[in-house]
Amino acid sequence: MSNTSGIPVSKPVAIWNKDIKVNFRDLFKSLGKAAVDAGFGKWDSLAGDAVDTLGALGLGADTGQVAWLLIYRSLMQAMRSLVEGNKDLLVKKQGNKDLLGKEIDFKVLCDRLDKSLQNSQLVIDQNFFERPKDLPLFEVIKTPFREWLEDCGFNQPQAETISNRLPSYFVDALNELWGNHPQDYACLKDKLDTPFTKASEREQRWRRYLAWLQKQVEEPMFLEAFGLKQVYVPLRAYYQRKLEGDKNEEFERRSREDNKYEQIVVDLETELELWLEKGERNDAIRVISGGPGSGKSSFAKIFAANQAEKGQVSVLFIPLHHFDPSDDLVDAVGKFVRDDGFLRHNPLQQDEGESRLLIIFDALDELAMQGKIAEKTAQDFVREVQKKVDRFNGRENRLQVLISGRELVVQANSTDFRLHQQILHILPYFITEDERKNYIDTHKLLEQDQRQVWWQSYGKASGYEYTGLPSELDQGKLTEITAQPLLNYLVALSFVRGTVRFSEDSNLNAIYEDLLKAVYERGWTGYQHPAIQGIEEKDFVRILEEIALASWHGYGRTTTVKQIENHCENIGLKRLLNIFQEGAKLGLTRLLAAFYFRQSGVRAEDKTFEFTHKSFGEYLTARRIVRGIKRIHDELEQRENDLDRGWDDRQALAHWAILCCPSSMDEYLFNFILDELRLQHLSDISNWQQTLCRLISFMLSHGMPMELLNRRQEFWLENWQAHNAEKALLAVLNACARLTRKKSDIKCPYIDSFGIWISRLRGQRLDVDVLSLKYLSFIYLQGQILHIQDFCGANFEEANLEDVEMVLINLVESNLRYANFRGANMARANLQGANLSNANLENANLSNANLENANLENANLENANLENATLTLVNLKQSNLRKANLKRASFFPINIEGADLREANLQGAYLAQENLVDANFEKANFEGANLQGTILEGKNLTKFNQDSDQTPISNPHQL
Repeated sequence: MSNTSGIPVSKPVAIWNKDIKVNFRDLFKSLGKAAVDAGFGKWDSLAGDAVDTLGALGLGADTGQVAWLLIYRSLMQAMRSLVEGNKDLLVKKQGNKDLLGKEIDFKVLCDRLDKSLQNSQLVIDQNFFERPKDLPLFEVIKTPFREWLEDCGFNQPQAETISNRLPSYFVDALNELWGNHPQDYACLKDKLDTPFTKASEREQRWRRYLAWLQKQVEEPMFLEAFGLKQVYVPLRAYYQRKLEGDKNEEFERRSREDNKYEQIVVDLETELELWLEKGERNDAIRVISGGPGSGKSSFAKIFAANQAEKGQVSVLFIPLHHFDPSDDLVDAVGKFVRDDGFLRHNPLQQDEGESRLLIIFDALDELAMQGKIAEKTAQDFVREVQKKVDRFNGRENRLQVLISGRELVVQANSTDFRLHQQILHILPYFITEDERKNYIDTHKLLEQDQRQVWWQSYGKASGYEYTGLPSELDQGKLTEITAQPLLNYLVALSFVRGTVRFSEDSNLNAIYEDLLKAVYERGWTGYQHPAIQGIEEKDFVRILEEIALASWHGYGRTTTVKQIENHCENIGLKRLLNIFQEGAKLGLTRLLAAFYFRQSGVRAEDKTFEFTHKSFGEYLTARRIVRGIKRIHDELEQRENDLDRGWDDRQALAHWAILCCPSSMDEYLFNFILDELRLQHLSDISNWQQTLCRLISFMLSHGMPMELLNRRQEFWLENWQAHNAEKALLAVLNACARLTRKKSDIKCPYIDSFGIWISRLRGQRLDVDVLSLKYLSFIYLQGQILHIQDFCGANFEEANLEDVEMVLINLVESNLRYANFRGANMARANLQGANLSNANLENANLSNANLENANLENANLENANLENATLTLVNLKQSNLRKANLKRASFFPINIEGADLREANLQGAYLAQENLVDANFEKANFEGANLQGTILEGKNLTKFNQDSDQTPISNPHQL
C-alpha cells in the first residue's frame, strides 16, 4: 500500500516502545457492570471518550487500560454481532406466536468471562495489531462464550460454530472502532509505535476494508450458525493447453476440434497464488469460468479474504451486479468505492493508485443493461479492463485483475483471453472415473470425491454428524446435482427437512419449491401482527415471483421497490406487496434474505432488492412464466366459451409481451422453465403446447401487438422487446414439446413465413451458438422454404421437415436425430459434423452436399440422391442406402458395418474404406468406381453389377 502520508516508505517495520500488561479482574468487572447496566442492545453508552469512561469506572487512563478498553469494546461488539446475526435460530413456536426460547442474559456472559479471566494476564507485543486474530485471549474466552450461547438456547454445534467465528468478527470490530473513534485512543498513538497505530487515514481505511473482506466469509449462510468458510471445499479447475499436430494420429482424432487441446487439472487457489507471486505485467488478467452454482462467487470471496489476511497486496472485491460499467473503468471503480464507503480515494487513479493492487470482478454475466445486448456490454467491459491494465502496467506490474463469469459469457469473450492458462474452468465436486480420462491430472486431484469432504464439514458445522454424502443422494440425476457446490447445499437443506422424496429422477425445481415452503413456514405462518395476519402461501409466493420478474426485466439480480409495485399493480397484487413490506419491517427481512433476496441499497432514491444468488431469481422467474402460460391458456379457452369474457389472440400475446419482452431469455432460465414444466400434468403441457402454436401462428400473420402495451417505446427498443417476446415464445413452445414428444404444428401463413421469422430471431451471430436455433426440436415445417439459411449448431431433433426446400442450407454440427427429411431438397447443403442418426432422408436430394464427419448411423437414405456428395469420415453403420444414388460421390466412411447398399449406384464413386465387412452391396453398381485401398481392389465386380436370376453376392469377402 502507498504511504503518501504518515510513515515514510523507507522507514523499517517498527516495534512497540514497551509491552503493555493488563490485569483483567478489576477492569473487566467494572467494564462488565457498565455493559450490563447499558443493556445488550444499548452498549453504545460505553463508546464515549476513553478517558472519561475509565474515569467514570474509577480506573486510570494509562496506556494499558486504554488499550484494553479498545480490546474490550471490540470483543463486546463482535459478540453482539454474532448473537444478533443468529438470533433467528433461537425463535421457537408457541401457539401462534414466535418467541425466543430463552431470554438473552448478558450479565451471565459477563460473569462467565470474569471467572475465566480471573487469573489471566495479557501481554500485547508488536504482533497484536498486525495479527489480532492470534490474540491468546480467544482461547480463554471461547469456552465461556460457547457455554453461554448454549444457555441462551443454541445447540452445541451451533454454539461451537458461532464461538469459532469470534476472531474474524473481533478484527472487523477492532478496525471499525479505531477508525470511527480515533480520539478515544489518542494516547496509544503517542505511546505506541506500530504500523497500525501510526498508519495514515488512508491506510486505516484499507485495513478496515480488508478486515471486512475476511469477515464476509464468516457471515452466516442462510439460516445457519456457520459461514461459508466453515464448509468451503477448495475448488479444482482446468486450463486448456494446445496440442501439437501429429501426422500419425487417427482420422477421427485429427478431425475433432476438441482433441486439439488437452485439459490440465490444477488446484484453483494454488494456481492463482502462483500467478499473483509471479506478477508478470504482460500476464495480469485471469478469468474463472463456471456454470451457475459452480462456486465462482464463493471462491472469489474466499480468495479475496485469504489475500487480504496475507496482506501482501491490496485487494478490491467488486460484485459486478453492483457496478456501473461506464466507458471509463477508472471512473467506474471510483464511483464503486465511494458508494461502498470504506475507501475515500480511487485506487485506480494515477496519482493515488496502489503500488500493488488485485481487483476481483465477480460475475461478468451480471453486466446486462436494459435495452443493450448483454454480450456486447460484457465485451466492452473486458476490453476496457485490458486497456487499463496495459496502461497501469506500462513499466512494472502494479495491477492484476481476476474476473469470474458464467461459461456462456466467458466463451463469448474467449478471443480476448488468448494467453496460456488465462481461462480457468471450474470443475465439479465429483468427476466419474470415465470422465477423468479427459483430463491430465498429474497430482491426482480428481480422485477425491469432494462431496464427501463437504458433507463431513457440513455435518460438523450443523451438528447432523454426517460422515459423508448420504447414499440415497448418490444416484441418478442426484449424482450430477450434488457435484455442483450450490445445488449440493440446497439438496442438504431440503434433505434435512425430510419433506422431499429424493430419487434418481429428482427435479431441482422441487428442491427449490421445498425451500420456498420452508421460508414461508418459518417466517409467516401464524404470525400475529395485524398487518400481515392471514397471508397465504400462494400470495407469499406470488410476491416473490413478481420481485423475480421485475429483477429479470431490469438488471438481472436487482430491482427497485417502484418496479415491483408497478408489476404488482398491473396484476392486482398491490395490497399484498404492502403486507410483504410490512412483514420485512417486522424483522423478517433476514428470513427472506436467507433464501432469496436482501435489501441492497438505493437506486435513483428508490430502495432496491437484490437476489442473494442469481439462480434463485431464475427459478422464481420460471415459475412466473409458467403461471403466465397457464393464465393465457385459460383466458383463451374462456373466450371460446363466452365471447364477453377472456382474451383474444392479440390480448394473449400482449400479456406475453408484458411477461417476456423487456429481457432476453437465456439457456439457464430456459432450463428452469423446463424443470418447472416437468412438475405439471402432461395433459396441461400438451394443451399449452397447442396454445403456444396458435399464438405463434397469429404472430406470424399479424406481428407482436406491442401497441397494446401501456407504455409505447421508441421504435428500436420496441422492436428489440418484440424480438425478446418472440424468442421466449419459441423457447417455451420447445420446452413443452420436449416433454410431450409431440410435433409443434405452427400454421405458417406463407411458405416463407418461418424462414423470415427465424432469420429475425437469429440475427447476426455474435457467437458460435444461437439460442433460438436450439429450440427447433419437434417442430413441424413441412413444405416451408428455407433456402440458404444459417442453421449451424441448430437442434432439429425429431422435427418434421418433409418436402422442405433448403438448398445451400448450413446445418454444420446440427442435431438432426430422428428428423424427417423425406423428399427434402438439400442440394449443396453443408451437413459437416451433423448428427443424422435415425433420420429419415428417403427420396431426399443431397446432391453435392457436404456430409464430412456426419453421423448417419441407422439413417434411412433409401432412394436418396447423393450424387457428387462428400461422405468423408461419415458413419454409415446400419444405415439404409438401398437404391441410393452415390454416383461420383467421395465415399470415405469410417464405419459401414451393417449398411444396406443394395441396388445403390456407386458409378464413378471414389471409395477409400479398407474395411467393408458386413456391408450389403447386393446388385450395387460399381461401374467406374475407384476402389483403390479397399478390399474390393482388383476383384471381379461383375457379380455385383449383373442383374440376373442368380443369387447375388452381398458380402465382399465372397469374392
